[in-house]
Amino acid sequence: MLRKVANWLVPNYCICCQNPLIENQAICQYCFDELSLFDPSQGNLLNQPDICRDFKLDNITRLMACGWYEGQLKSWLSGYKFHHQTRYQAALQQVIIHQWTQYLLNEHTAPDIAVLMPLHTSRLVNRGFNQVNQTWQSCINPYLSSKISLLRTHNTKAQSNLTGIQRRKNTRYAFQVKDSMAGLRVAIVDDVITTGATMGAAAQACLDAGALQVDAIATALTPLHR
Repeated sequence: MLRKVANWLVPNYCICCQNPLIENQAICQYCFDELSLFDPSQGNLLNQPDICRDFKLDNITRLMACGWYEGQLKSWLSGYKFHHQTRYQAALQQVIIHQWTQYLLNEHTAPDIAVLMPLHTSRLVNRGFNQVNQTWQSCINPYLSSKISLLRTHNTKAQSNLTGIQRRKNTRYAFQVKDSMAGLRVAIVDDVITTGATMGAAAQACLDAGALQVDAIATALTPLHR
């Protein structure tokens, strides 16, 4: 009842078309259906030859992502990550919850634990928040461990202007795992995977800590060769 009164007093509008929304969401069903997202029924995206070829994820068992880093998804991610425009957070969360739920229905096997792709302490202080945690929290909370975490031990340089080879050198020894991951199926959650260098380095740290397998989960994949 209180939510209905609140929606009547302060109507909620679709972030795409600006039409009023009855439910407490950010995107209306029509606009959501128009988004260019991966079909979760495809399951492991590494089974697609073009994705397997373009992203260097040799130590990753399964890859799940919501869509390509373009269009609305790119606008919302960059707007939230670099400018903290919080109106995009709800839209991203709506997409993530839908895609993750459908993915699990098709894959049947959830990870034992999930870890967030960490920011180095200095970058976290400068930005003020970890955008991966803010957008994925409601989905991965059941898989987070209070004892096991992935740490970024080196403050690597920004990678936006680096080549794939430079990215791999930049992140090779950037991560460390707190506690053992022996026998666990681990999922690493990030916002955008560009070449796979950062994810690959993080996955190797998990495998070195005893992980049985490592899955990669991302909001978006950068379309390098499309």
